[in-house]
Amino acid sequence: MARKTNARREGTGRTILLVDDSQEILDSTVALLEREGHTVLVADNGPDALAILRREDVELLLLDYFMPGMTGEEVVNELRTFNTRVQIVLQTGYASERPPREMLARLDIQGYCDKSGGPEELLLWVDVGLKFAKQVRTLDMSRQGLRYILDVTPDLHRIQPLEELLQGILYQIAGLVGAVHSFVAVQAGTDRKDGASDAFLAMVEEERELVIHAGIGRFEGQERVEVALQDDALEQVRHSLKDGALMRAARSTSVPLRIGALTIGVIYLDDVPSIAPENIEMLNVFANQAAVAVQNAQLYQMATLDPLTGVYARKFWEQMALREIRTAFRFRHPITLAIFDLDRFKSINDHHGHLTGDKALETVGRILRASSRSSDVVGRYGGDEFVTALPRTSQEGATVFCNRVLREMERQDMQGTMGPYDLRASMGLSTLLPHSFEMNTLPRPIPNGYFQQVLHMTFSRADRMVYASKKCGGHCFHFDETSDWPDPNLWEASQDSSIASTLLSREEQ
Repeated sequence: MARKTNARREGTGRTILLVDDSQEILDSTVALLEREGHTVLVADNGPDALAILRREDVELLLLDYFMPGMTGEEVVNELRTFNTRVQIVLQTGYASERPPREMLARLDIQGYCDKSGGPEELLLWVDVGLKFAKQVRTLDMSRQGLRYILDVTPDLHRIQPLEELLQGILYQIAGLVGAVHSFVAVQAGTDRKDGASDAFLAMVEEERELVIHAGIGRFEGQERVEVALQDDALEQVRHSLKDGALMRAARSTSVPLRIGALTIGVIYLDDVPSIAPENIEMLNVFANQAAVAVQNAQLYQMATLDPLTGVYARKFWEQMALREIRTAFRFRHPITLAIFDLDRFKSINDHHGHLTGDKALETVGRILRASSRSSDVVGRYGGDEFVTALPRTSQEGATVFCNRVLREMERQDMQGTMGPYDLRASMGLSTLLPHSFEMNTLPRPIPNGYFQQVLHMTFSRADRMVYASKKCGGHCFHFDETSDWPDPNLWEASQDSSIASTLLSREEQ
């Protein structure tokens, strides 16, 4: 029974290139294929066909075998040098001159059609070619998706702050599926950081409230998941978390983050085009990798960061600062150590309460993080005291940093239980300039205790300058005038190289 072609079908979204040196065949075949709903490009010679194939996304090539100047076989050979995915059906009125099986194998084509077979046979080959084209594209997308995941996985598992990791995960997965309106949320109580991302990540524990971490599109600026999502979408997220299974709706997808039997979160993608089944598997693979990375980042953050201020905890800061001291010595780079002590912090606690004092400390931590470079090491040393190691930084660069911090403190609108209050800090700094020791005269290896002594010495110098700033009325900074390194050959292992001794001596004064 002949196929009906008198009515134009709905567009298929498939693109076919028709190549034939006969205008009559071009016209009739274009009309036939367009009635089927396909997009048809045409060329009447080999070079023009190759030019189209280089610039257009063609799925199926219907190619005349005999053409003047360049035969169909020559076109195929040239095409395969830059495109192996496009499906090819050769057409000829002399099919008996070339055994079809031999041609299919030799030229890596998918069909060999006799023009005398009529439109029904041609449409059959078109259906076969487009079916194979879809399968090839599906496999290719799966390979690309897997390669993409393998490429980004090392970056997911490198040691990095949880905030950066979450944003990276969401950018990656949104790019993978084309998410538009999306957001990221974490459990209530986790610090919210400004930023944008292309998806939603909820870290949940039983029924704890989800707070939006970052968002784009219609979710930008939102804070509560219960407000941002409608009932159906919210229920979808809850089911995904509870069941640990991927949930799909008409335009949204929730992918759980699972480690074994434990679900630690969910990736929510809104306004997402239809996702092919093979890409869903890619999402699950990516989510599993992301879940492990998130858990590792959470453990790292718990061990290294001060939970109130978001800067490094004291012990970890000391390790990082010691590493920077060693690096500065080895490469002869300047390094500056800065100590920040809040002015009248006890008065803030006494007049406004300790919750207001915590808010002041949290604000200072945020200002220091925002004002520093990624290479700087910012920590909370205890109480209202913060420390920063500034690698590759002389007094000039440290002055810029301190002025920036002071200005940001002055801009803050701090409100306490008894009214507004000022956020001020006294700062002391000590700079180590590049040393001039002859490396071949130094002990090998230089004892780690030497660098601990240098850190202690530099900290003590900066600490004395904090007092100088407070004596001047506070909210200013002073540099220690000494900038030399002690001679490693004269170092004595018996010396007290504990920073704690400096703080103890301050308390005794």
